[in-house]
Amino acid sequence: MAQRLRDLRKAIGDPEREELARSIGVSKNTLASYERGESEPTATAINAYRVHCKVNVGWLVTGEGEMFASNGEGALAANKSGAGKSDWLPLPFFAAEAAAGFGRIALEELPAGSVAFERAFLRGLGASPDNCFVMKSRGDSMQPTIPDDSILVIDQSQTEKIEHGCLYVFRVADVLLVKRARWHMNGKLELSSDNSAYQPEFLDQTHADTLSVLGRVVYFCRAP
Repeated sequence: MAQRLRDLRKAIGDPEREELARSIGVSKNTLASYERGESEPTATAINAYRVHCKVNVGWLVTGEGEMFASNGEGALAANKSGAGKSDWLPLPFFAAEAAAGFGRIALEELPAGSVAFERAFLRGLGASPDNCFVMKSRGDSMQPTIPDDSILVIDQSQTEKIEHGCLYVFRVADVLLVKRARWHMNGKLELSSDNSAYQPEFLDQTHADTLSVLGRVVYFCRAP
């Protein structure tokens, strides 16, 4: 059964163990034990797999039959429930814009809509899908990397540790800026633009409290 459980997790989009464990009501360690063959799921856990993953219980227990219902309804239901291969997640879209330049644009509190991305795609970018949101950039300071009017996908779980060379959306007072973060040997943080026409800004530890990080830019795109 351990192999079938591993195969099932791959078939439903290969979610992280912690995410799947939470969905079926067990701990991450318990799920790992199931998938290593050290223990077998209880009747309650098997029923949770059936409800959440729409798996064919007969296949799960005996290995006989199809993983999902042979008429395809099981696989379709899995997709509709958010557990299938096409696991689309609507990310909140904020009408505010991060200034790639000298903008003064405040973030609105309520999203104006949503833009759907696949969970597996976001995880492949190193993002936490449930912590992502979408907004636009405005200006030319990040060109040619990020063109004006690009859509940014921002992971707000990545705020504690600012990684060297990565793109972030920063809030300074009521201004949102998309910049590349660069650390220097003297401990200063450089907020730089990819457009050489813009001069970088430098912050040391004494000024760190004037800056907040909304999240890391994990993806961007724009209409042609």
